[in-house]
Amino acid sequence: MNKSLGIYNLIDQNGINESIINVVSKKIDFNTYTTPKGLKELRIAIGNFLDKVWGYKVNYQEMLITSGSQQSINLIVSSMIHDGDTILVEQPTYFGALDVFKKKNVNLVGIDLYEDGLDLEMLEKAIIQYLPKLIYVTPTFNNPTGYAWTNKNRKGFLQIVNKYDITVLEDDPYSLINFTNNQYDSLYKLNDGKHIVYLGTFSKLISPSINIGYILSNEKNINQIYSFKKSFDLCTNTFLQYVVLDYLENNNLEKVIYDKIAIYKKRMHQSMKNLVKEYGSEIDYISNPKGGIFYLVQFKDNVNEDEFENGSNYYIDGDHNHITRINICS
Repeated sequence: MNKSLGIYNLIDQNGINESIINVVSKKIDFNTYTTPKGLKELRIAIGNFLDKVWGYKVNYQEMLITSGSQQSINLIVSSMIHDGDTILVEQPTYFGALDVFKKKNVNLVGIDLYEDGLDLEMLEKAIIQYLPKLIYVTPTFNNPTGYAWTNKNRKGFLQIVNKYDITVLEDDPYSLINFTNNQYDSLYKLNDGKHIVYLGTFSKLISPSINIGYILSNEKNINQIYSFKKSFDLCTNTFLQYVVLDYLENNNLEKVIYDKIAIYKKRMHQSMKNLVKEYGSEIDYISNPKGGIFYLVQFKDNVNEDEFENGSNYYIDGDHNHITRINICS
């Protein structure tokens, strides 16, 4: 079994099934398209959810519903990035985003990521040198390391972003799966939405089969992204939107995740224990995840690709096949 596979087996199966039954029993008229922006009721519910989690009010009119984060990234790249533009990315980073970026004729530049945050000196030098159009980051529980930027690092990052007027794509699938007692504020909240395009998703929180995500940004950006979404799909799956709406209305999602964090942490420690027991003499480094569902392992030699994923997928270029990502639930 490949230990890097995406497995999310702590989902609230009963809550999901109840919401599906509720939607079916409501006899909703599905004989029409919804707006490509997404159900108004769902956008309002997500705004209420974020207000509860963040203590920050979000305007539903500055939100767009998507078919998950992967579509969100594609939409943003299609609507905001042109051939020859430069995108800065933290390294290592999510392979799905890199895959989208690499299919565009852009210049990708990596910025080193450490356990407590981004290399801000390297970031500012890269901005001056390359004049990037976009910076892509996952500041809260990076995939594949599980690292989280400190709030000090986030504020320093935003000072640089504001100084040079750069758009930031903040990908945030895992922030509720927090193993620490620290509160990690989203860049969107810290910067009052300025310069930030924020990506949220319910696939990691409710179910991977409930592939509903959302984009937050200013009205200008949302309208620009919306104009492209109409050519991707006329509307995000309406049934699934109603399922997420019902789930948010009838469940405390924050508490559902919080109640499972102890199990996630136990599985993380057991996963690392098993890994060291079997491969300890071959391992150089294991990351210390602050949350999320992944951690990074660096081997002394190349990984066995029958058992582990090649870590080169998480870098812009170069040979990183002595590195891999482990799913704590595998």
